[in-house]
Amino acid sequence: MSNRKLRVGLIGAGGIGRTHLSSYERVREAQIVAVTDINEEVARTAAQQVGADAFRSVEEMLERSELDAVDICTPPVAHLDAALLAIEKGLHVLCEKPLAHHPDAARKMVQAADARGVKLMTAFCHRFHPPIAALKRLIDAGELGEVVMFRNRFAGPFKGVEERWFSDKEVAGGGVLMDTSVHSIDLFRFLVGEVARVQAVTRQTNPAIGEVEDTAIALLSTSDKRMGVVEASWVLAAGFNVVEVYGTEGAAMVHYWDGFKSRYKTNKMDDWQPLEEVGPDRFVGEIQHFVDACLGRKELQVTGYDGLRAVEIVYEAYASQG
Repeated sequence: MSNRKLRVGLIGAGGIGRTHLSSYERVREAQIVAVTDINEEVARTAAQQVGADAFRSVEEMLERSELDAVDICTPPVAHLDAALLAIEKGLHVLCEKPLAHHPDAARKMVQAADARGVKLMTAFCHRFHPPIAALKRLIDAGELGEVVMFRNRFAGPFKGVEERWFSDKEVAGGGVLMDTSVHSIDLFRFLVGEVARVQAVTRQTNPAIGEVEDTAIALLSTSDKRMGVVEASWVLAAGFNVVEVYGTEGAAMVHYWDGFKSRYKTNKMDDWQPLEEVGPDRFVGEIQHFVDACLGRKELQVTGYDGLRAVEIVYEAYASQG
């Protein structure tokens, strides 16, 4: 593509779509040139923010715009159709998590992208959170020895979730496990290894939420019995949102939003030391990586397959309850 910017169409300009929109403004090598949303006013407002064109539908945007890639930020049930339309046009795809509302839909997306030879990236932004990236480097360098235990808690009150699509099973595919724990599962796979077994317990604490779970815990394990605990809730009082790993030679903790510093300590160290937190925020980092991969500067490090595995494991977690 020489020095030309990557031309991106944004599909869905709601909450996470607006986050992506502002993040692209910090990525010099890409530009949002088209926006579509089921709410035409939302699409127009977002498009005006970045000088892009607004469209009433995905089909219209793909027909009338010169694009290299799309960024899908719609509710999960709409991911498959949007992705297949873009892939058919030969466009690269960045898709918000979960990759789809059901494993079958996610699998179709992965197969279509492979067949067409385009890139499909799942938006697992936490891989690009600077302390997580620093932790990954420590693990890969062997500083923590063999990582045997993992714990991740992403939980806190989600006001009004019972009135949002997140709690609509037909749209989201599940409840808090699908919404939040897809990130947790991906972090386990990223930092520890592939999940061979999952066992979950889920609960609905707020009866107004409907037919999905609002609180859950899941035990993950690899084929060689390295293990992880994932905790999630939309309704419990806020506590510590944290990623913890424990290895044979050291341990580390990544804190989110609680005022505590992310830190690590090896068996050779007397005191805890801060994890490096240098770099762009996780959304900018994720988008920069996608753009670099599309421009041929880097290999894609988080793929559609990673998104598919996370959705498969969530469904295995649901099934594990009997």
